Amino acid sequence: MATKKSGTGETEWDVNTPPDSPFITDPALAEGFSIPIEYVRRMEEAQRLYAVHDAEQQAVAYAYRRASWTVGIQCGWLGVGVWLTVRGYRYADPVQSFVSRFTSNRVLCRAFTPVAMLGLTITMLTSLQLPFDVRAALVARKALEVEEMRKVEALKERAAVFREGRAIVGRLKEEERRAFETDMEKAKNLSK
Repeated sequence: MATKKSGTGETEWDVNTPPDSPFITDPALAEGFSIPIEYVRRMEEAQRLYAVHDAEQQAVAYAYRRASWTVGIQCGWLGVGVWLTVRGYRYADPVQSFVSRFTSNRVLCRAFTPVAMLGLTITMLTSLQLPFDVRAALVARKALEVEEMRKVEALKERAAVFREGRAIVGRLKEEERRAFETDMEKAKNLSK
C-alpha cells in the first residue's frame, strides 16, 4: 500500500507519508502566507481530517494483523486436529473406544478412541470458529482500503483548497495591478 502515489497538482508524494504541513495556526503568522486566511483554515481542516483517517487506518491495520494471525493459528489447529483424528483412527485400539460397549462396528470404535475424539473435537471447534475469523479479517482488509481512500481524498481536498486560494490571490493581484495602471494613466492625463 505504500507504493500508491497521490498526484495532486504539480507534486507527487507517498499517500502514507505526505509532506509536512507548512501551515501554522498562529493568526499573525498565517496572515503572511500567500493565500487568504480562510483557505489556510480549510487546509488545516483537511490536514486534521487526514490525521483522523490516518489514526483510523492504523487501528484497522492492527485489527487486520490480529485477525490474520488468528486465522493462521486456527488453520494450524485445524491441521493438528485432522492429524490427531487420522492418527487416532489408524493406530488406536478399538477396545479403548468410548462406544465399544454399544456397538461392534470397527469403524465407529476406531473413530471414537480417545486420541481420535480429541482430534475430532479440536477439528470441530476450530471449524466452527474459523468462518467468523476469516470474515473479521476480510472486513478489516476492506476497512483498511476505505481508510486509504479517505486519506487520499483528504490530501486531494487540501491540495485543491491551496490551488483555489492561490488562484484567488492571483486574481486579486491582477485586479490590483490593473487598478494601479488605471490610476497611473489618470494621473498622467491630469498632469498634462
